[in-house]
Amino acid sequence: MTLGDLEHFRNLLIERQQNVVDWLESPDATRAEDLNKARELLNEIRGALARVEDHSYGACTVCHGEVEHHRLEAQPLAQVCLGCISPEEQSQLEDDLYLANRIYHALLPQTATDIAGFDVAVSMAEARYVGGDYFDFLAPCACTTAHRVVIADVMGKGVAAGLMMSNVQGALRLLAETHRSPAKLVCNLNQWLCRNIPVTKFVSLVCLALENGNDGKGRLLYANAGHCSPILVRRNGTIEILHQTGAVIGVREDFEYTEEETHLESGDLLVLYTDGIVEAANTSGDMYNEERLMSFLQPRRSNELTTLVADLITNVKAFAVKPRLEDDYIVLAIRKR
Repeated sequence: MTLGDLEHFRNLLIERQQNVVDWLESPDATRAEDLNKARELLNEIRGALARVEDHSYGACTVCHGEVEHHRLEAQPLAQVCLGCISPEEQSQLEDDLYLANRIYHALLPQTATDIAGFDVAVSMAEARYVGGDYFDFLAPCACTTAHRVVIADVMGKGVAAGLMMSNVQGALRLLAETHRSPAKLVCNLNQWLCRNIPVTKFVSLVCLALENGNDGKGRLLYANAGHCSPILVRRNGTIEILHQTGAVIGVREDFEYTEEETHLESGDLLVLYTDGIVEAANTSGDMYNEERLMSFLQPRRSNELTTLVADLITNVKAFAVKPRLEDDYIVLAIRKR
């Protein structure tokens, strides 16, 4: 934790300490039970201030890593990171976040967006109430006439991943207003995360820009930051892979990202997905993997898009012999009309 961070939390703790002292000195402080709780809280705040002074504030008492900054902002007395809280605390926290999950889903696209010249279908599910997978459609704006499509995955799942992904969502929508290039957008998102959210989780992400050309073909620009490689199935059955063009984001501020360009003709199918699909395992430990995914998509490339996505999920669950997959997943399919 930097000296600036310590100063920030010192001021936050001093403010809370003064609030407790003011209450203890007020006429309202009469009930013995309330007085005892306030004094206990005051002692906890003083203990936290002592940790600020010896620079141990923000260290998890279990794993000795950093307590997440967004957790300290909400609970400045926290001494355990989200990865180390007890199962009971984890369960309670996830119950508390159930409403937040509903709000989170309300912020996500409720239906596949209408992109002129393209059909779109999407399916997603979380392994828990709070998921770390994310997708979005960013409409054309002042900086570009292209539609941007994003799919992302935070390492892990549950509470910490969901909180991290909500930060990614907000930052991405803000940055998209001023960055046309997918590579530039990913680069600036990476810098923003590294500067503002010093956590130990990383994010994989694909950002692509779609628009119709004057020749009737679809123009596709994409940047792939360490994410599962999207699969492009041409109308004639040829398969192309949209390989990674950079590392995952949120690790180092100086990582560089490039973008690639290709085109889509009528009948071409592009499928984006998260690792919950290809890493779904059967009872023998075999994963569904990219090869099985390509084998499923190729002969069905002309199927109605919503049906194709639903059938894929059914196929993955049948392979894993489980009615519900153990990891979050998103499947997002796009076909050129």
